[in-house]
Amino acid sequence: MRSHTMPAYVERDMISGIENRFFEGDDLCGKSPKYSLTDLDNDNFRTVGEIMAVSLAQGGPPPAFMKEWCYNFICTGEVDFSNLSTVDVADLVSCLLISKVENAADSQSLMMLSDDIVACGYTSHIKLDNRDKIIRAIVLHSTTRLIPMLQQIRKGLELYGLLDQMSGNTDAFHSLFVPGKITKPDADFIMMNCQPHFSEKGTSKETTERKIINFLQDFLQELEMSGIMNTQEYK
Repeated sequence: MRSHTMPAYVERDMISGIENRFFEGDDLCGKSPKYSLTDLDNDNFRTVGEIMAVSLAQGGPPPAFMKEWCYNFICTGEVDFSNLSTVDVADLVSCLLISKVENAADSQSLMMLSDDIVACGYTSHIKLDNRDKIIRAIVLHSTTRLIPMLQQIRKGLELYGLLDQMSGNTDAFHSLFVPGKITKPDADFIMMNCQPHFSEKGTSKETTERKIINFLQDFLQELEMSGIMNTQEYK
């Protein structure tokens, strides 16, 4: 069985490598998985999820580069299709097609794009009056085909029980996966996500274990009050 322990510099390089190799988009709006049947067949996205879980568990850099809809799917296993828009599209081919549809001067111009539009699952008349419906079809095609990749990432994030924690604390984990200001988790966040398994109740061993947890909590609160936890940022 392979070890899930990695040096800090390795974690940084791996998270950065994962972002560049397996995701596409921009730093501001976030990124989505790159569509790849080869990576999907080889369970590569599950490995991606496992590496993310290891990095977070060891206090390493978070994968704070995902699009909002991708993070929501990872937490819930569902997609809110009503909220998907062109902002949620990351792949270059779909973005270019949307731009061409938006800038089409007439229905004849749209018809020149018919092959690409139909390939996205659009089945109605290709004309200017249906421009919004055409764009909607492109958005749905670009995003929904990524669901199998996101499902593998979810599977990988089950490591250490992280997925269960994310599902129950979506707001707390949000900044660790979606672009924004990333800071170290505070004392309450860390303790909230600790799930110690104590020895049999009433034994001396259980008493010692609870003292250790209490000491950890006091130590983290002292660090937070001193400003050390709040001034450190992920590199």
